[in-house]
Parts: sequence; C-alpha cells; structure tokens
Amino acid sequence: MTTLLTVEGLVKKFGGVAAVNGVSFTLDAGQILGLIGPNGSGKTTLLSMLAGTLAPTEGTVTLEGKTASGRGAHRAARAGIARTFQTTRLFPTWTLRESLRLAHGERKDDRPFWSDEELAALLGIDGMLDRPCASLTSAAQRLSMIALALATGPRVLLLDEPAVGMDRDEAGALAEAVRRVAGELDVAVIVVDHNMKFLMPLAQTVLVVAAGKVLATGTPEENRSDKAVIASYLGGA
Repeated sequence: MTTLLTVEGLVKKFGGVAAVNGVSFTLDAGQILGLIGPNGSGKTTLLSMLAGTLAPTEGTVTLEGKTASGRGAHRAARAGIARTFQTTRLFPTWTLRESLRLAHGERKDDRPFWSDEELAALLGIDGMLDRPCASLTSAAQRLSMIALALATGPRVLLLDEPAVGMDRDEAGALAEAVRRVAGELDVAVIVVDHNMKFLMPLAQTVLVVAAGKVLATGTPEENRSDKAVIASYLGGA
C-alpha cells in the first residue's frame, strides 16, 4: 500500500482549550478510514485542519511527501484534499454538469481527471447531469457533492456526515459508491458519521477520538470490543 497522508502531532487550541490534542495517523491510497467520537470530541476541528480551513497550532499534515497543513482550503484542494460538508452546498438553478465544469476548473494539471459521465456512473447518479441541482432528491444532492469534490482530482476525500437524513437503502447506495471511489479511483477516504450501521461496515479502519485525543485505532471489530471505546462512545451500538 502507498501512504498518501501522514498526520503528525496535530494540535488545535482555542484560547487555552485544546480541541485537538496530539492526533497522529497515516492513510493509504484506497483506504477508507472512519472517524468517530462523541459530540465535542474534536472530529470537525480535525477534519477542518486536514482540509486547510483551520491552521494547526502544532503538528503537520503531509500529502504525498509535501506539507499540506496551514496553507488554506484553496491550496489544500489544489494539493489534492477535497471535502464535503454536512449541509449540501449546490447552486440550485445550475445543472450538475454546469457545477462539475466549475469544479473541474479547480483541478491542477497533475491531478487525476474523471469526466462528468464517469463520476456520475461511479456514484449512481447517471441521468441527472443535465437536471437543475434543486430538482434532485436530498440523497442525489449529497452524491452530487461528492462528485463535485472528485472533480477537483483529489487523492484524499473527506466526507463530513454524508449519510445524514438518508434512509437505509439510500445509505446503502452511498456506502457502495464510496467503496467504488476508493477501489476504482484509488482515492483515500475519511468518513465522519454518527450512523454506526452505515459507517462500521464501510470503514476498513476506525479512528476513535475523545476529548481531542486518539482513544483507539483499529478495525471496526477491534473497536466494537474495546472497553474504553464502548464506555466513551459506542455503548450498546
């Protein structure tokens, strides 16, 4: 496996409070990493540092051997880290194809390129390219957000609560789409989600954070049997 992302000693302090405190991990090409933890554990802050939205107080994020931390979201995206958000952010009157054209313009020449048709087929939204985004279902809009992120040619994809509001069938289709993204495009994926029935079968590795620190790292099965993880987060899930 090829290591794409190396996170070393990430710390983010707000005043005297450390929202993230010494988080380190690596991520390989094609790997799906689940990031879980209680509310207020530092997940969103960690994701924001990986995406360049927040600069770390300490520590580094290295992508393919080059520093990617503290450079801003635009530069992080150009370097190959793309992110989706909990809420959909689409131009309602634009078609998906028009939106993808804009996203493709953010891709550097040395980043991978996948056509509109390839991305739509991969994510199961073929036939929707020429429809206004506002006319798409909530689930299709979330898949469209992933398509837009992929249009920038990332090596690492960050998904923030992608299954929120989805029913079981929609979440299952999303999980299959994420597996195809990782397996067929060789993109590393980090998924934050509170839906354990969606996340645990999807993730190959799970990173558990609590109070800004790494509580455990391992397979979903290892984390399900970890007493500290159960006490802190999983409970009877």
